[in-house]
Amino acid sequence: MPPPRDQKSFVRALLGVVSLVAALVVVAAGFMLLIAAMQAGERGTPPFFNALAVLGVGGGLMAAGIALLIWEMSIRYDIRK
Repeated sequence: MPPPRDQKSFVRALLGVVSLVAALVVVAAGFMLLIAAMQAGERGTPPFFNALAVLGVGGGLMAAGIALLIWEMSIRYDIRK
């Protein structure tokens, strides 16, 4: 019996797009926090590291969104080899 084939998923595509939009918002907020911390001369303090953590979360969301969209498009257009 052959393994079941993956099917197109609107939810997977929607989650990918939502993750990318959320990543843009989070990265923008992270840069604003980073700029505020650097202008206050707070390098190496908790506000600085919080800004870096927010930027990391934004990067993770962006990676997840791109991975979900690549996964969905590879199934939708049958480009997996």
